[in-house]
Amino acid sequence: MATWFTLDYFCDALYLLDIAFHFRVGFLDEGVLQTDPRKLRKHYMNSTLFYVDCLCLLPLDFLYLSFGFKSVLRCFRLVKIYRFWAFLDHTERHTNYPNAFRTLVLMHYLFAIFHWNACFFFIVAQKISLVKEFYDHLQDEVEAADYVHNYLHSFYWSTSTLTLIGNLPRPRTKTQNLFFSVEMIFALLLFATILGHVANIVTNMGAARKDFQAKLDGVKTYMSLRRVPRHLQDRVIRWFDYLWNSHKSTDEERTFSLLPYKLRAEIAIHVHLDTLKRVEIFQSTEAGFLNELVLRLRPVLFSPGDYICRKGEIGKEMYIVNRGRLIVVADNGKTVLATLKAGSYFGEISILNMGPAGNRRTASVKSVGYSDLFCLSKKDLWEVLKEYPAARVKLESIAAKRLDKYRRAPLEKAALPRSKSTPGLVESSSHMPIAHYILRRDGPSFREENESRAPLASSVTASSPSRCSSSTTSEETVCRERLLPVNLRVHDTIVEEEALAQEALRLRQRQQAKAQAQSSEKLHVDETEMQWQGDGEADA
Repeated sequence: MATWFTLDYFCDALYLLDIAFHFRVGFLDEGVLQTDPRKLRKHYMNSTLFYVDCLCLLPLDFLYLSFGFKSVLRCFRLVKIYRFWAFLDHTERHTNYPNAFRTLVLMHYLFAIFHWNACFFFIVAQKISLVKEFYDHLQDEVEAADYVHNYLHSFYWSTSTLTLIGNLPRPRTKTQNLFFSVEMIFALLLFATILGHVANIVTNMGAARKDFQAKLDGVKTYMSLRRVPRHLQDRVIRWFDYLWNSHKSTDEERTFSLLPYKLRAEIAIHVHLDTLKRVEIFQSTEAGFLNELVLRLRPVLFSPGDYICRKGEIGKEMYIVNRGRLIVVADNGKTVLATLKAGSYFGEISILNMGPAGNRRTASVKSVGYSDLFCLSKKDLWEVLKEYPAARVKLESIAAKRLDKYRRAPLEKAALPRSKSTPGLVESSSHMPIAHYILRRDGPSFREENESRAPLASSVTASSPSRCSSSTTSEETVCRERLLPVNLRVHDTIVEEEALAQEALRLRQRQQAKAQAQSSEKLHVDETEMQWQGDGEADA
């Protein structure tokens, strides 16, 4: 008995501490968290919870002096169960494993119900003689002092009854039939409730998988009906496998649709901050620019061998590499011109209309493996750049530098020294303008200009005697022959660019002439109308 009293009054001490802590719990007043001790104390004492907590600690234990020890006198402590329910609700909303927590809560409720039903059976076995006669094997145990054994026997009976396992003695009297009928009805309701909770937990645990599998089945059905080639179907299924294994099957836009705009921006910046810091155009930019831009980034996934963009296509998006490796390939699709890794970006030249072909792609980009990219549409980018002109100037300057670098690439390759392993060529540490090597296609001028460049080539050869061969004339001839294809390509490129520039100039001149003609015609009409009005006034 001393053990029970110790546990009871220990719980009473916990209840007193809970009341003391309630005086320091903040509350929201018009959306503002209040922390003033006076307001907290006044708010708690004027609430219903204060009176409920006081009711839990009514000192009914003094009645033990008159009636003896009666555990029913402490039944008011059960009112405090609202705190337990609040704890469960708060924990379920904050835990990262809600399904596991729900399973633990369900097991706790089951053991609590089994315990209460066992205690109820034990009381009935003590007080009702008819039930005692029905359980002859329990009659001696009830009178015994071994409460642990009696409790375990009652708990076993309660578990067997409420789980509908059966194998129970058949009732003989009316009281026994009534008692067992009530127990069976309660067990049936409990079983249905438990089954519903378990089904809900299992459904929630497999909701993401079920949704993903439904999408995959729909795609496979479509490919089967449309007779898609088998190798392409395998690529699609492997893409879905990677999507599930990399945990990228969640629809982020639908998940965060309920959050406020600014909160979604902060989450997106925190998730994608490491990638954005490696991007040149996002370094040292305004925080508002990042907030506006990061919510417009759309994650996309490409499988091995996929073309992100092809040269000559109309550019409607720019891409930022989040993870993976991409390659820039030539027109043949095999020659690798550059490699793009995490933090690289491309496509801004076409969506800014800064390329030589306007909004056309200037290169083809291909995915080596599975690549995670961020896609930014042209419409979204221009909407953000209108609000942040400084970021627009920076982006255009970087794009202009990259475009100028691409244009100078053939010239730089032609001016580089040749390899030592190539016979008949001269390597020189001096730099020679490529303009000296530009040759004309027409015959006489080609030979004259070539002959005029010969002394310059001889001087360059003489500047590196240690690398020159004994026959200078043959070396110059071989050098000119090797540079001839490059010079012709450079000459064609320059001619095409000059033709485009002249065409654009002629177009602007025609537009200006047309605008001047329209303005002069309008001015002539206005003067005629004014003259008619003047004549009319004079006649009047």
